[in-house]
Amino acid sequence: MHCVHTFELGKSAPRTEEAFRAFLRETSGGNNRLLALFAEEYSSGRFLLHAVAGGSVPGRFVHACVETSPRSFRTFTDVCPGAHLFEREIYDLFGLVPEGHPELNPLRFHEGWPKRSFPLRSVGAPAPDARRGYRFLQVRGEGIHEVAVGPVHAGVIEPGHFRFSCAGETIQNLEIRLGYQHKGIESLFPGSPGMGRILLSESISGDTAVGHSTACARLLEAITGNPADPSAERWRAVALEIERISNHCGDLGGLSTDIGYLFGAAHFGRLRGAALNLLLKITGNRFGRGLNRIGGIGPRVPGIAQEELIAALGSLRAEVESVGATMLDAPSVVARMEGTGRLLSRTAATLQFVGMAARASGRDVDARRDFPSPAYVEAPPAKVLLDAGDVMARAGVRVMEMRASFDWLPGVLTGAIPPGTIATEGNAPAAGRRLIVSVEEGWRGEIVHAAIVDDESRITRFKVVDPSFRNWPGLLFAVQKNVISDFPVCNKSFNLSYSGADL
Repeated sequence: MHCVHTFELGKSAPRTEEAFRAFLRETSGGNNRLLALFAEEYSSGRFLLHAVAGGSVPGRFVHACVETSPRSFRTFTDVCPGAHLFEREIYDLFGLVPEGHPELNPLRFHEGWPKRSFPLRSVGAPAPDARRGYRFLQVRGEGIHEVAVGPVHAGVIEPGHFRFSCAGETIQNLEIRLGYQHKGIESLFPGSPGMGRILLSESISGDTAVGHSTACARLLEAITGNPADPSAERWRAVALEIERISNHCGDLGGLSTDIGYLFGAAHFGRLRGAALNLLLKITGNRFGRGLNRIGGIGPRVPGIAQEELIAALGSLRAEVESVGATMLDAPSVVARMEGTGRLLSRTAATLQFVGMAARASGRDVDARRDFPSPAYVEAPPAKVLLDAGDVMARAGVRVMEMRASFDWLPGVLTGAIPPGTIATEGNAPAAGRRLIVSVEEGWRGEIVHAAIVDDESRITRFKVVDPSFRNWPGLLFAVQKNVISDFPVCNKSFNLSYSGADL
């Protein structure tokens, strides 16, 4: 399967620091891109850093690891800028200091957390130094002032702190501080690879339950040796594309609200509901929970006949096309969104952003093509790529991606028989120590789940990479030199998940 890969860790020795550095440098300048960088305490007080990359050709995965001291390692951000948040995360969770990191602030923990708490470091490991306090960047100059927003917001949204440094109305710098809802979810995965892990994965980011649970299910299937049949894979892909349509409709409605375009706000809000109701008919839940099992899909999935679903998608498509075209052609929309919040292609490439936001800035990455699951192998949805990088481009990509999904869905539904595949769970086969990686293209972008399993196929380390974790820095660059009143529409155009980043 091109979207899942297993590395036999017993057959490859850790690399030297320079070789590991060269591996990461290659992900910045070569064709393989960085998928994940994480630490593992493989025995008490002994640590490995794992890097996984791939994508140069469909289904290609590469891996490297390096042993590090129990206190610190030399930062790799200088050769691979996309590693900078991963290294801050490693510092928070394991107490390993990336020496020379350009911005070593806590990522997961605010001041209320004990400074000597490193939740994934064993009690037997040498105690590291206390965690450093958070230091905001100080912007100085005549007329510079700061505007602080959050972490508690006026609306019903997740917590996060935004600190603007402005000259008049113009944003000179934005610093985003997250970590107010760290839930320790990665620490809940180790153990036997059972169904409970899929339920956990559905709660990583509530609006991406299908994407995360699908990536997790395939990883567990690789551990247990219980692959899903082709029909179940087709229904997973159908649910993924409908999840994409529902969220893109919701975001276009949110963008319309932020710019006072009430026609779009009203209609896209209604269309999002219609898409969510299709997920309800398929899975029994409007957010797609309950879709996945180890070895297939839930016993009551799908709860709708293919013919009925194809007809409903046709009706939904007609309305989405009409409202989308009206919105993107409206002079007031173009005037407000065109040129606003521009994310340069060079920045998106250097920091290795992913998903819809990256494709709106000309970065051609899509896991459905680069790591295709069985339903996408023969013909993934049509490629969507724009290069303007502004709010208008991110809105346009959403409309175009929905069109591509509507084009693709009838074909995959035709082969999704027989419906209602019964899920099975088997015993995990004995094997050596392995690293298993699963990749799926969620509606925001690339979702990566990775697990290290021992000789008895028990999970000892689980790593989740949500696309929001990769893309939060993109918002910082997009708002610079915009007026502060542009921030809400810039923020909505990315619509990143706090929960998916905080983990």
